Amino acid sequence: MKKTLLILLLSFLAAVVFLIQQTNSLKTTRYTWESPRVPRGFDGYRVALVSDLHSKRFGKNQARLVRAVRKLRPDLIALAGDFIDTHTRDLRAVTQFLEGVKDLAPMYYVDGNHDPQSPLYDDLLALLAEYGVIVLAGDTVTLTHGGDEMTLAGHPFWDLYYPPYAPIQPADIMLYHGPDEFPRLAAMGCGLVLAGHNHGGQVALPGGKAIVDPGSGWFPPYSGGMYHEGEAAMALSRGLGVSGFPFRAFSQPEVVGVVLKVVL
Repeated sequence: MKKTLLILLLSFLAAVVFLIQQTNSLKTTRYTWESPRVPRGFDGYRVALVSDLHSKRFGKNQARLVRAVRKLRPDLIALAGDFIDTHTRDLRAVTQFLEGVKDLAPMYYVDGNHDPQSPLYDDLLALLAEYGVIVLAGDTVTLTHGGDEMTLAGHPFWDLYYPPYAPIQPADIMLYHGPDEFPRLAAMGCGLVLAGHNHGGQVALPGGKAIVDPGSGWFPPYSGGMYHEGEAAMALSRGLGVSGFPFRAFSQPEVVGVVLKVVL
């Protein structure tokens, strides 16, 4: 009996340690987008995708998160929403992150589903403006690099979640919080979609396949990674923070890097 209790106790402690490690570790995942839409001047152009912070901290002054983004040496930092939520009490976690990466590259932000619901939403918008972050709300901007141009567009989550949908202008790069709209964005002529939202399910099978997503149900089609639909592609981040329940398993927090490549 005592041996059985000891085994159960050790198993419980091991599970707790595993969940703590999975929830608080940080990995970097790198992808390549090779497409005819990438002009020669953008060959090797680097995008850092950061999503779903939910006010989570990664070391003092967000040191681990800042270091991960810096190692990607980005030409553009895409912030895919849900940096705050209704549980956010202050903006220190966001401020420390922005302070750490402000000198790296131009930053663009789109709202997730949680941001506008937070009582600190207006403060977040003011903070983003203070750090020069461009908030895309149905806007399209022109990126220039190496003498060539590409278009970047972004939409707030709720614009595309419920019909009547906001009108979409296809862009070479589309920043949008929710991955479930990828087939529609691809059909409309978007090139590379940068998304987050579902946290990789937060709890996944070994190997990273999401078990459940509140919006898509059991075993959702998108867990995290690089997906293709016709000539379009989607880089989906598993995000950084948590929502709904306070832990992750087999779906570690991640920063995503995407390198653009010319089709030879």
